Amino acid sequence: PYDHYYFITQFVPNLYGGLEHSDSTVLQFDGRRLSYRGSYLKWLSLVSHEYFHTWNIKRIRPKELGPFNYVEENYTRMLWLAEGLTSFVDELFVYQAGLCSLEEYLEIQRQNLQRYYNIPGRKFHSLEQSSFDAWIKLYRPDENIRNTSVSYYLKGGLVFFALHVLLREKGFSIKHFIRKLWSLYKENPEVGFVKEQVMDIVKELAGEDVHDQFWAMVSTTEVIDLESFWSKIGVEWEWQESVKPWLGTSVIEYNGMPKVQEVTLDGPGYKVGLNAGDLLLSVNGLRMSYEEFHKMEEFFVCGKTYTLQILRQGEFRDINVSFEKAPRRIKRLKIQDREKLERVLKEL
Repeated sequence: PYDHYYFITQFVPNLYGGLEHSDSTVLQFDGRRLSYRGSYLKWLSLVSHEYFHTWNIKRIRPKELGPFNYVEENYTRMLWLAEGLTSFVDELFVYQAGLCSLEEYLEIQRQNLQRYYNIPGRKFHSLEQSSFDAWIKLYRPDENIRNTSVSYYLKGGLVFFALHVLLREKGFSIKHFIRKLWSLYKENPEVGFVKEQVMDIVKELAGEDVHDQFWAMVSTTEVIDLESFWSKIGVEWEWQESVKPWLGTSVIEYNGMPKVQEVTLDGPGYKVGLNAGDLLLSVNGLRMSYEEFHKMEEFFVCGKTYTLQILRQGEFRDINVSFEKAPRRIKRLKIQDREKLERVLKEL
């Protein structure tokens, strides 16, 4: 839907992102990292993501997203469509174009899934809510963001993967869904969509049951059995139990010492009242450096109680805490039926 398309790229250290326009995109990426295969694939996915926005968001769009009011925030509850759908197809397009292997694609999806399960906020924030709260959550993150919210990019991509599997069971795919969205756009290019129009397409393609399943994934915080969706297309999840001690915090370095940046909901640190901003000075009276803190298996034992001395807003405090085992992780996505998997992923 353009005469000529421009990729405007800024290769700048430590930057990442992109912004779509009607016939161009502005991209930012750390060009120094392109020789590393993982970063190169991430770059290709970014290119794919912003390019697909030419159709999905610059044309196919929620009614609130165009024409824009550039003076104030534009609120919508449908970023799960604008960004979630795009986040599902961006990495898939890289695979379909032959620019990564099936195994590489599955490893990227494993990482996405692990990131999702590491976010406690998925239990409290639906995709609809996450979309509407973008201005105060995603674009203004604080130290508690992972405990209270979930990204409509990340969860949205996973939900559209689930929809693709459900559509395939009915003889359709995301391709048919997108084409119907495009036809709807062409009927009235000046006016965006409302959620009812989008959901009517799902119902038309796959029936009431798929419509209800998909809408529940979008509008509620109900647990989504993503593992079962992968099983349907010939992929088994291999889990790995951890024996590594876990405090449930992320830290940054401050004068050689660990400083708490985030505290995970219901983790050991959370349970005893550790806060973001706490400076960890010592453990059982012995100085603990930032580097040593990241070697927990060498210094800590699960189930044993330790006394942490912290500095909080100028006040020294002692906190007793027992380290727990780190949560289990998805070790890999194991192919059980390659032919079926390739058919589902390639034949959009």
